[in-house]
Amino acid sequence: MPKAFKFIILFFAFSIPLSVGAINEKKLTVVNLIESSEDTLKILNQNSDIKHFEKYLSKSRAILIFPEVYEGGFIFGAKGGNGILLIKKGEKFTGPFFYSLGGLSIGLQAGAKSGRVVMTVMTHRGLKSILKERVKLGVDVDAVVVTGGVGYSAESTPRLADVYSFSNNDGLFVGTSIEGSYLQPRNDLNKVIYKKNLSPDEIIKYQIFNKEADDLTKIISRITKDVEE
Repeated sequence: MPKAFKFIILFFAFSIPLSVGAINEKKLTVVNLIESSEDTLKILNQNSDIKHFEKYLSKSRAILIFPEVYEGGFIFGAKGGNGILLIKKGEKFTGPFFYSLGGLSIGLQAGAKSGRVVMTVMTHRGLKSILKERVKLGVDVDAVVVTGGVGYSAESTPRLADVYSFSNNDGLFVGTSIEGSYLQPRNDLNKVIYKKNLSPDEIIKYQIFNKEADDLTKIISRITKDVEE
């Protein structure tokens, strides 16, 4: 058998299992993100230091949930994490669509920290910007951090920001450094559910109620059911 032919056979023999393994790993990532997003909503809702969380959820046009955001560094800090976007359609949320959060921050920082982050998208402008291929918080959209113990409400805020950010960890410096962070779609994870990369128009088109997010949307409904309009 010619050497070139042997090489081709070996290439396909090893590449197919690797491809299957990569697909299975992404499926596992999708499942873990959805399940940990459910826990994130429950934990932040039960945090007595976070005020009016349920009002923000109720009045939002979309919700971004990042179950685990890492930040670390000393002078130059890096942050990042994967999460889920849910878009409101009528009284319910559609999705899930998958996004990543990342960026750099400058300043004296100690050690590595992680925390859970939920962002509520309050305006049409904010949602439209987030549906771009890449959006910079604080530049493309107006972002406000809701700090523990302060508490805002959508009714009493002097100006309505595009995005409000909540975290369960006061020590996580994502709060003070969220401006300048980037949001962008995880097309590889979206492809696991939708079998294709999704453009912004297609994300709107695919606003369907996926069974994968049933438990997640039920948790949102329970949290917001007693919010007065």
